[in-house]
Amino acid sequence: MQLAQQKIGQKNIERVISYLERLFPNPDPELHFDSDYQCLVAVILSAQCTDKRVNLVTEQLFKDYPDSFAMAKLSQSELEKRIYSTGFYHNKAKNILAMTKILNEKYDGKVPNDPDELEKLPGVGRKTANVVSSVRFGAKRLGVDTHVLRVTNRLGLVNARTPREVEKQWTEFYPSYQNHDTHFRLVLFGRYHCKAIRPKCSECELRDICKYYKNEQR
Repeated sequence: MQLAQQKIGQKNIERVISYLERLFPNPDPELHFDSDYQCLVAVILSAQCTDKRVNLVTEQLFKDYPDSFAMAKLSQSELEKRIYSTGFYHNKAKNILAMTKILNEKYDGKVPNDPDELEKLPGVGRKTANVVSSVRFGAKRLGVDTHVLRVTNRLGLVNARTPREVEKQWTEFYPSYQNHDTHFRLVLFGRYHCKAIRPKCSECELRDICKYYKNEQR
C-alpha cells in the first residue's frame, strides 16, 4: 500500500511543486515578526486563529515587549488581555510565559535551533517546532497543519490520517522538498485555493490527480 502510494506521489510531486511555485513564487510567512522569539510567539498564537488577527495583536504586543526578557515582565492576566482576541487566550498566555521563563533561564533568551529541543517547550507542538526551526534556522522539516494534511492527501502525495503520518511519509518520499518554502506553498494553496469547503477546483490545474475532485464528479 505504502509502496504504491509512494510511486503515485513521486510521479506527480514535481508537477505539484512546479504549479505551487508558479502560484506562490515568494511564499513569505503571513505572520509578522522580527526575531526568532517573536516568530515562536506568533506561531503559538496562530493556533485556531487567523494570521491576520494574530498580526493585529502582535503589532502592539511586540512593540511593547519585543523580546523574551521584556515579555517576562508581564503577568498572565495582563498577557491574556492583550491576546484575548486570538482565542484560547488563557492557555496561550500560560504557555507563552512558561516558555519564556525557560528560554531566559536555560537559553539566555535565545530560541534553540534544534526542533526537538523546541518541542520540549510549553505550548510548542510538533508543527510549531517544525515551522519555527525551518523558517528561522533552515531545518529540513515540514510543518503539517490542517491545510497541509488536506492538500497532500487530496493530491495523492500521501495517504495519511494524522499530521505525524503526513510528516513521516513526506520525509521518506520527498526529502528534497522538506523545507519551509514547500510548507508555506502548501498552506497558501490550502488556504486560498484547495479550501476545506468550496475549493476552487474549476481554476486548478491539478484536477486530474485530485481525489476530492474525482469523488465530486461521480
